[in-house]
Amino acid sequence: MAKYIFLLIFTLCNLNTFASEGYMFRIQLKDKGQTNYTIDKPEKFLSKRAIERRKRQNISIDNSDLPISSTYINAIEKLGCTVVAKSKWLKTVSIYCADSLFVDKINNLDFVDSTTFVWKGDTARTTVKELPRSKRLVEKPKDEYGYGDVQIKTVNGDFLHKEGYKGKGMEIAVIDAGFTNLKEILLLDNVSIKGVKDFVFNGNNIFESSDHGLKVLSVLASNRPNIFVGTAPEAKYWLLRSEDSRSEFPIEEDYWAAAAEYADSIGVDIINASLGYHTFNAPAKSYTHEQLDGKTAYITRAANMAASKGIFVEVSAGNDGANIWGKIAFPSDAANVLTVGAIARDSTIAYFSSRGLTADGRIKPDVVAVGFSTAVIASTGEVDLANGTSFSGPIMSGLAACLWQSAPDLTNIELLDIIRKSSDRYATPDGVYGYGIPNMKTAFLLAGNTPSGIEDEVLNKEPLFQIKSDSIGHFSVLKNRETINSTYTIRVLTLDGKVIMTDTLREQEQSFYLPDYPKQVKIIAISGIGVKESYKIIF
Repeated sequence: MAKYIFLLIFTLCNLNTFASEGYMFRIQLKDKGQTNYTIDKPEKFLSKRAIERRKRQNISIDNSDLPISSTYINAIEKLGCTVVAKSKWLKTVSIYCADSLFVDKINNLDFVDSTTFVWKGDTARTTVKELPRSKRLVEKPKDEYGYGDVQIKTVNGDFLHKEGYKGKGMEIAVIDAGFTNLKEILLLDNVSIKGVKDFVFNGNNIFESSDHGLKVLSVLASNRPNIFVGTAPEAKYWLLRSEDSRSEFPIEEDYWAAAAEYADSIGVDIINASLGYHTFNAPAKSYTHEQLDGKTAYITRAANMAASKGIFVEVSAGNDGANIWGKIAFPSDAANVLTVGAIARDSTIAYFSSRGLTADGRIKPDVVAVGFSTAVIASTGEVDLANGTSFSGPIMSGLAACLWQSAPDLTNIELLDIIRKSSDRYATPDGVYGYGIPNMKTAFLLAGNTPSGIEDEVLNKEPLFQIKSDSIGHFSVLKNRETINSTYTIRVLTLDGKVIMTDTLREQEQSFYLPDYPKQVKIIAISGIGVKESYKIIF
């Protein structure tokens, strides 16, 4: 499949909105020109929240934050085209024109470095994509999370909620394809929406164009106890559309960059991006595996810039694991974004989850979460199950918001590192699971937090294991009850997240030895199918 809105449903791509055939070009500027804005007065072009986010993370405001000169924009538009997107970070302006030869006029402008074709409209073509859809085959658990029970508890996200962290005070931008019927859906009528903005040129109504963003939002924001509770039910949300489901061209990268810059300027903490690209309708513009290097693709460079501004960026890995492409999509190759793959409810990898590594050998995906039979709210207003890394992604971006709420002094990069370190394969990562399934209890401790109302050393109310230790590096693990699983992975970590031992637990009671480490607080993380427990002990 050429482009990914990571949702496995039937999608109708209709180009009939455009009245006639046209073209879009990306203009690369030599510079951004003279502007009345200055970096010593950022309040003129950045919100208070955006400035505070930078200060909190010791990030300087620099020339990349300054807008493109209005003189340049006016000169481009005076030639007879329409500006449809612009990026101050990447120094580009994207235009729509009726004639492909119009680009010659653009190239004659002295501040233009180059132009690139990024879209061609074809109003006569309508494409129907038929993809498998999951059906609601599971009963609603009798639990406060309702249908959201398995997907949040697989990563121990409920621990953060019980500690009182549900995303309050955090702002999340959902950059997606549309939010069909959101205003009419009772199950979502208590979601806190701060704003809505459409970045697609001449697009359909954002509340009619697609229900993909609606489903993503429901994984994050649902707050109906005993029916469906999402991962960050108390956060505030910005709904931004960059995906044009009518076509598959690089212009959608430009829309995404514009949306990300807007999200930065209004001060969001987190971007959820359940979108990705690699193959386009214009084959010459498609990407290759060799370009998955974290620095080549336009959208990847935009994601890198968003992360450099202190935003925690989550990107879904893609659904190509069983297809010819096979690999993660762009921008999930960006170094400082959390790339999320998909597992089934039994914690095994979903067949469609896109694989790493990156072209330069980095671990991607970073982590995995439930993306097969994930509970969502559909445009009908009912809870449904859907497949795709689109839905494992918001599980993690929502919980990242909750974790950041618990430790607001962390930088976005520190937060990313902690989530990676909390995962069950951190010591032995690969290109399928990445660092594995995160454990938000472990992440909470790695963030320097102390659990509330817990006096003893065990963090679980009804733990499966008991830990005993001495003062010279010996400790033993005892299972409190019989289980179906025969083996578990055991890891010992320091409070700063360093893994100092990894082993396998096979016996009802088993002893371990950790030599040459001083007596200090350590975390013992034990994981297996359906089991993730963390213990904080001193030995």
